[in-house]
Amino acid sequence: MNLNQPPNEGPGATDLNALGMAAHLAGDHDQAVRTLQQAYQHHLDDGSPEGALRSAFLLGMIFGTTHQQSLLNGWLGRAQRVLAELPANARDGSPVGRGYVAVLELHRSLGAGEFERVGALATEVSAIGAAHREANLLALGLVSQGRFAIYGGAVHEGLTLLDEAMAGVLAGEPDGFTSGLVFCTAIEGCQEIGAVDRMSQWTSGLLTWCEGQPWVSAFAGPCALHHGQVLTLRGSWVEAVAEFTASTLRYDRQGQPLAAGFAERERGDLLRLRGELAGAEEAYRNAATHGCDPQPGLAQLWLGQGRSEAAVSAVRRCLAETGIPARRISLLPAAIEVMASTGALDEARALTEELDGLARLTDCDPVLAAAAFAHATLELAQGDAAGALPYARKAAQLWSSVGSPFEVARSRVAIGRALTDLGDHESARRELETTRAAFESLGAEPSVVALDALLVSAGGAGPAGLTDRELEVLRLLAAGHSNRVIATDLVLAEKTVARHLSNIYTKLGVDSRTAAAAYAHAHGLA
Repeated sequence: MNLNQPPNEGPGATDLNALGMAAHLAGDHDQAVRTLQQAYQHHLDDGSPEGALRSAFLLGMIFGTTHQQSLLNGWLGRAQRVLAELPANARDGSPVGRGYVAVLELHRSLGAGEFERVGALATEVSAIGAAHREANLLALGLVSQGRFAIYGGAVHEGLTLLDEAMAGVLAGEPDGFTSGLVFCTAIEGCQEIGAVDRMSQWTSGLLTWCEGQPWVSAFAGPCALHHGQVLTLRGSWVEAVAEFTASTLRYDRQGQPLAAGFAERERGDLLRLRGELAGAEEAYRNAATHGCDPQPGLAQLWLGQGRSEAAVSAVRRCLAETGIPARRISLLPAAIEVMASTGALDEARALTEELDGLARLTDCDPVLAAAAFAHATLELAQGDAAGALPYARKAAQLWSSVGSPFEVARSRVAIGRALTDLGDHESARRELETTRAAFESLGAEPSVVALDALLVSAGGAGPAGLTDRELEVLRLLAAGHSNRVIATDLVLAEKTVARHLSNIYTKLGVDSRTAAAAYAHAHGLA
């Protein structure tokens, strides 16, 4: 029973359901709704309750996945009534119809926060799908069971269920609409708990799926969003920003403001790490305008601006509002950073212990790495460099296995800080100089600036307090090279070269390229 392709029911029963779903997949939301509403009425008039049930289900899913809860509820009610009004013998012989009504009931329960009903409904949908070899129901039921299991703390069981759902999708068994839903639901579930391998693999599958069906624009927004998330993790930040921007535009075109807000929040987080603070603030404002909470990234931005009280208040509010453990995983590292940086060490310690527990529960390297880094941060804040060092090294190792260069670099900064505090200045200097190059290659400007100060305290400054990189820039400047040539030779951005020159001028007490070059020649630095 393919709900997108009802049987031929006579010359008056054109396949409006299939036409409506084709319009939805092509991104024409309004046309899809109009066509499916016509189909529903047509099937009722034609005495075809099965066809009307199909139309009501498809409309309910469209409204449910675009966060229009009241309309989802309305079409669920219609689907329930159509199913109930079937003759007893027909109703008993139509368990697949009951399966699709159960899918709508599941979505309604999620939207209403009635999570206690979700598990039983997901199990019912899977059972009906398996018993009747209905690929759409089986895939939707399995992916819902998987997410519910993860939320309940049964992470390995949940991931196994997601694997089974995705196996069917990658084999091409469900229809296009269902496949897109399962792709996105499974990827989001993996992202929440740091199951990076699956997230990356399935995002690659989603990209291939979308590229193979360029007319299917309904999932272009999530495709760009998830691709941007993977690119961010891997350190391809310029490309990731472009993907988040594309995702926002696509979601807006499809009338999905909340999803567009998620993309804007991701873009804001990345711009903040790049030091593009005005752009980050704009992205966070856009996220809020679209109905998406821009925290905890905005709190981290405030922390960097010295607005500690606002940052602490924001993360406390987010923690109070977020009860599901899987959803706290992405919140806790930022909350620990804010608390430790503002001296709220007791709170930071309690949150670190919570993150430890979630890391053991998920057994996923990114969560284990985040917990180790949180411990290193807390130990450094408490002045225990010897206690911080093994945690920082564990975090660097785990993040390296994940393939996240920014997080590796952050962990190595913690190593350098611990070594400095322990008096091993030469080891600290080597660690931090290597890390500095990693931050520069990523374009993480605020991290580079902060690292320069650490290099000085670690004994990594040369003549006149210049860092090794600043000495390289000064030598090239003294040789008569332009900023562009210096940037090319050192594989830096031109704005990074300009910032280095500003630092050099300040340290040398000069105000021009000519004076800096003269200083370099006079002191043997050219």
